[in-house]
Amino acid sequence: MFGKIGTKMKIEVRDRMFPAAVSFEEFCSLFQREKDCMRVLFESKWPDGFRCPKCAHTHAYMITTRTLPLYQCSSCDAQTSLIASTIFQGTRTPLRLWFQAIYLHARPEGVNALQLSRIIKVTYKTAWLICHKLRHAMQKQNEEEFLTGVIRITDAKLCTRTTASSAWHQQEQSVLVGASVDEQGQVTRLKIQKQNKQLLKNRYESPPTEPFIREHLDRTVTEPPIISRNYFGKRDYLLLGLAQKAQQRLADIFRGVGEKHLQVYLDQFCYAWNRRSQSIFEQLLRACAVTSTITYPQLIGRHVNRTQLVPWTATFNKTGISKAS
Repeated sequence: MFGKIGTKMKIEVRDRMFPAAVSFEEFCSLFQREKDCMRVLFESKWPDGFRCPKCAHTHAYMITTRTLPLYQCSSCDAQTSLIASTIFQGTRTPLRLWFQAIYLHARPEGVNALQLSRIIKVTYKTAWLICHKLRHAMQKQNEEEFLTGVIRITDAKLCTRTTASSAWHQQEQSVLVGASVDEQGQVTRLKIQKQNKQLLKNRYESPPTEPFIREHLDRTVTEPPIISRNYFGKRDYLLLGLAQKAQQRLADIFRGVGEKHLQVYLDQFCYAWNRRSQSIFEQLLRACAVTSTITYPQLIGRHVNRTQLVPWTATFNKTGISKAS
């Protein structure tokens, strides 16, 4: 059965090796070989050992004739790849470059697509797609983390303009900011959600908070959130200050962000801010290992007829991407 496929090998889970407080050069030396990345990715995807995605059996054999090995379940014979059902699925980029990208996104100073393309030496289009896939993993992990305890919510404006007019400026965006606050009044978890400003009468109207509450508050919360308004009421300067920090962060790293992808950049800011006192490489790698990938057509919002689909690389190369981070 395995004669022409590969060698039968029992899978062993080794000790984890995650970097802590190392420079980028040291990190690259730690993960300069693909097999080192594969070992750590295996442990991130299956922290308790291999589990068959079809029958949940815990033993498998490794088929090693491919660049990335296949794992064949010893119970149902189903085969799965190391990168199947992960952010890396379908990638042709070496895992060591993906690991470098994760490291750079985990740093406090962050990285944009243009910088990433220069550092890891890939095309801008490849770097752009890697960045958005990593943000997709952050976004999915954010969705699983809810606000608890004492919760404060306010509306805010990004790129707000000082003007006497109530009309929206083209670049102005409405957001809702929600946070869990501890007994000392410090924010322990942050959520920022872009609002559809077209549904608001003017720039002074506050968006409804009910959808935000349903989506982001833990269902065990019994106390109603403390809601403040940006205009016509007592302002929550703590949350408004965090919205300003998010705006400044996007300006510093990405030189501004368009409305289409604004939410994923806000999710990236919240992901990093909520883990500001932690080393997040391991968490981000884990998120990438358990999150299904997002494709380029999905990112740009284009419908693809699967029966008429040409090779992905050809479609990607023929489609221009505006050089926005």
